[in-house]
Amino acid sequence: MNTRLTKEDQAIIKEAKGNKCSGPIYSEDGLRLLRVLGNPEFVEVEDGVKAICDEAFQGLDNLHDVVLPASVVDLGERAFASCIKLFKITMPGVDYIGMESFAHCENLKEIAFPETLGKIRKAAFADCKALEEINIPSHMKIIDKSAFRSSGLKSLNIVISEDCKCWIYDRSFASCKHLESVYLNKNVKIVERMAFAGCTSLKTIEFEQPSLTCCTGEINATMLIGCTSLEKIIVPKNKYNAYPDFNINGYESDQFETRDFNSLVTPKE
Repeated sequence: MNTRLTKEDQAIIKEAKGNKCSGPIYSEDGLRLLRVLGNPEFVEVEDGVKAICDEAFQGLDNLHDVVLPASVVDLGERAFASCIKLFKITMPGVDYIGMESFAHCENLKEIAFPETLGKIRKAAFADCKALEEINIPSHMKIIDKSAFRSSGLKSLNIVISEDCKCWIYDRSFASCKHLESVYLNKNVKIVERMAFAGCTSLKTIEFEQPSLTCCTGEINATMLIGCTSLEKIIVPKNKYNAYPDFNINGYESDQFETRDFNSLVTPKE
């Protein structure tokens, strides 16, 4: 559903402000939450709403807790961005999280992704420093550029169903300074550079089936660049003992402290 405000939507918001309304303002058909006026601590969205529009909650610096009904499937761009006190959000039916939806929500800690969730767009959870753990749904399709960059994640376990592929893009988990362990099953595909670059506490990364070829066909070992604490790259043991080249070549190796990553490859029995 479209999350951009139309002229009619803007007129509804203007009228609500003129009437000194507070709380959620909805579209005429009740299917979209357009804007939240005032500065509430708690918001529970009405059942039947399908979309949270772009910037609807942005910058509400007193907001602690939000409850969305299962009817909400789309979160717009910067929908909750810079809600610096937001601690918890409940969203049982969401399918799509737009660009920068929760960016800079530095106290966001409690969030459960529903199995309906398929796409997390660019920088959706960037700089969410308190976000220490997440559950990635088994039918996730896209984790976009910088989606969790500089978040507080400590571990990451992505297991995608046999009937699905999950594509991880550039810097999706880069600069997560507290991230220590990662597991990716065979249906997770790294398609661009630097997915885990600069994760300086990362000690172990395990691949059920290493996938280091990006969309242009070149070897993409730069996803581990700057991971200075890395101890093990765990890969499945195979009869050929042939593994991707994890070492970094080219201009990136001049910009970061790198190591002999190939020496860290550990076949799993």
